[in-house]
Amino acid sequence: MNKMNLTENVNVQQTEGLSGQVNSQVQAVQGIVGEAVNQKTEQEERLELLQGFRVTTQTEVEPEAYTLSVDGVGFFARCDVHAVKGKQKSGKSAVLKVCAAALLRGQQFRVKSEEEELVVLHIDTEQQAADVKLVIDEVKQMTGLDDAYIDQHLHLFTLRRRSYDTLLEDLRLLIESLHPQVVFLDGVVDFIQSFNDEVLSRQLIRDLQMICEEHGCAIVCVLHENKATDDENMRGHLGTVLSQKAGSVLQCKKLKGGIINVSCPDARHGTMPAWNISFDREGHLINADAMHREEQKAAREQKAAKKKAAKELELQTRLDLFTRAIEFNGGSMLRGELTMKMAEKMGRDRTTVGRYLKELIEAGKLFENNKVITTSSQTMLAL
Repeated sequence: MNKMNLTENVNVQQTEGLSGQVNSQVQAVQGIVGEAVNQKTEQEERLELLQGFRVTTQTEVEPEAYTLSVDGVGFFARCDVHAVKGKQKSGKSAVLKVCAAALLRGQQFRVKSEEEELVVLHIDTEQQAADVKLVIDEVKQMTGLDDAYIDQHLHLFTLRRRSYDTLLEDLRLLIESLHPQVVFLDGVVDFIQSFNDEVLSRQLIRDLQMICEEHGCAIVCVLHENKATDDENMRGHLGTVLSQKAGSVLQCKKLKGGIINVSCPDARHGTMPAWNISFDREGHLINADAMHREEQKAAREQKAAKKKAAKELELQTRLDLFTRAIEFNGGSMLRGELTMKMAEKMGRDRTTVGRYLKELIEAGKLFENNKVITTSSQTMLAL
């Protein structure tokens, strides 16, 4: 190969090399531009998606669909998460039984169903099967419904053996299969590895909210309050998140006489009036509103009696002090002198002691005539 051919080959290779580099650069630029265009498209799609969530003056929003009510005030709305809280053994499971009976029967005690032919999914993760079966037995006893209707409308599962890492998917599967309008989770704490983990707690409640909206159901979570008597907050970060997100929170308290008081301390809208239940001698749930009124009446009377007794004791104590001072002075004293002396003895100002003296005179314990105080009406007549 001559010198000219070598030069031509070199030129050709250089040209091809340059062309390849240019092509690569063009492809790189096209890739960058394409990526920018795609990115812009993704942003536009996201913005379009977000616009679908915007609420304007023209937005039509359906009213909340409550599943239950008490005295016309609804609670446990669909498409939302709710809570039932209380101390350990405060009657939370009993409250769920009454709610389930109302949903199936139409009304139980003062609790009324707001829809007909509702399907209830009840998941228990705490009790053994024998105790869970009592839910069915009690609902049957309260409602008088036949077995076929109960089994068709109340789906009760004891998932005590299931682990926290499967329960949420178990719940999804059951809801997708049974299409319930109301779901009771008696033991929501078992759906999470640690109720003190803030991240896991928020994720669980968010997952439950998404399930509610997707399937149009109400999910009612049962969670214990903290152990301290004066602390009514639900346990852990799970309880904190649940209280923040719940549409309504029912609280159960065990009162004197075995009465279970059910109130609604937190609600996004109307606050459900309190109601009361108890157990009869056979262990069946009964309406305890009348019992609660009697207990409240008795408590008021007892409080009034204690207040009256304390007042009488206080009055007697003051009378003894005034009487000793008067008798030490020969059976009578000028009002001003007695007031000054008792103010020093009792460590009170003269205005306060004057009020004490007036109360004793009005009560007929001491007597006054021409600003002279005596301990008996006979002494007063002798003056």
